[in-house]
Amino acid sequence: MIDTASIFTFVAAIIVTGFLGELLFKKTGVPMLVFLILMGIMIGPVLKFLPRTSLLPSLGVFAELTLLMVLFYGGIDTGLESVIKGGGRAFLQVLVYVLGSTAAIAFTVNAFLGWNLISSFIFASMVGGETAAAVVIPLSRSLKLPEATVAFLALESAVNSILSIVLFFAFVGIYRTGVTNLASTLTTISANFSVGIVLGGILSIAWVFILNKFQQRKYTYVLTLGLVFITYVISYKLGGSGELSVLIFGIVLGNYALISRVTNWHLSMDFLQQRLGLFQEEITFLMETLFFVFLGLTFEINPSSVVEFLAVGAIVVAVLMLFRVLATTASTVGSPLAQNRRDIIMMCAQGLVPATLAIIAVNDGLPHANSFLNAVTYVIILTNMIAAIGAVWRIRNQKSSFKEFMEGLDTAYKAK
Repeated sequence: MIDTASIFTFVAAIIVTGFLGELLFKKTGVPMLVFLILMGIMIGPVLKFLPRTSLLPSLGVFAELTLLMVLFYGGIDTGLESVIKGGGRAFLQVLVYVLGSTAAIAFTVNAFLGWNLISSFIFASMVGGETAAAVVIPLSRSLKLPEATVAFLALESAVNSILSIVLFFAFVGIYRTGVTNLASTLTTISANFSVGIVLGGILSIAWVFILNKFQQRKYTYVLTLGLVFITYVISYKLGGSGELSVLIFGIVLGNYALISRVTNWHLSMDFLQQRLGLFQEEITFLMETLFFVFLGLTFEINPSSVVEFLAVGAIVVAVLMLFRVLATTASTVGSPLAQNRRDIIMMCAQGLVPATLAIIAVNDGLPHANSFLNAVTYVIILTNMIAAIGAVWRIRNQKSSFKEFMEGLDTAYKAK
């Protein structure tokens, strides 16, 4: 039994490591999450300070909470006007990259590892095309890429994370309902998603009016989080997708100005959005820091399978890079974005979404879930290393100094 002082010491060490990891990212260009995962592996599987079995029950709840925050803030950051006006190329990028790589990875692991097709697609949806905004956006700004390219990468990151989550729950739904009657299964999943979207829309409008009225009061941010949880629970209890409802809430709240113009509702929530943005960074930092260390803690080191999972991770990354080349080529044809095609390809770092989905799979007891977790960890580390290498590659080709790159990365972080 671990005493309270040891737990507080452990949490404090994680938070300090996360802060130092941010500083190292700005000094080296290597993403923070790599250091955090390695720290978790050292504390858990190597030194056995915290046993894996004692973490998993509570980690499942934490993973679900993290996922809701990712969806909510992803919805807030999805500007419908920018999507409608100039998001066509980013959507093409996401569709080719996520759908293509998900299908290819699923059939590859099905053939080589012998996992059944549904399990293969569940795994593929975790790693099939997400890009981590927390890594990609600061890196792209530090490289002084054109603003249009940075905006393209930011929109891609927001949309591909959402699509990956939707695909994951769709395949998990197929697994749970069975595939003996595919038409019935698809009908059940469609009903689940439809209820989630409709309830999310109805509740979101009600919440926006409430927040608009009370935004000047104290603790509005806490109220907003409470409404996020209420949205999830109501949708879930009524047979809908709670995750989709939370996403819709985020989209409606983030695009209140557009909705206000279209409906003549005279909403004004700039003050609330500023407060949400202020707290969002702090909360996101804390959750990501804890989560990536926990991911390392739950990693299993088995000498007989280390090479196997490393090989799986390498094959998955190879497939991802192939489809990233295809997607980027297709989405930048006839566009100024083509000048930065190689940079867009290299910005493939994955992060919180695949890690969260892998933990949820373990907590739900899905087949091969422990294998998913190990393979996902390798994919996250490898894709982040590729992004860092891509940044160094561009610096050398531009004949820029590494000092200029670091100054740019520091500026990008201050601008976040």
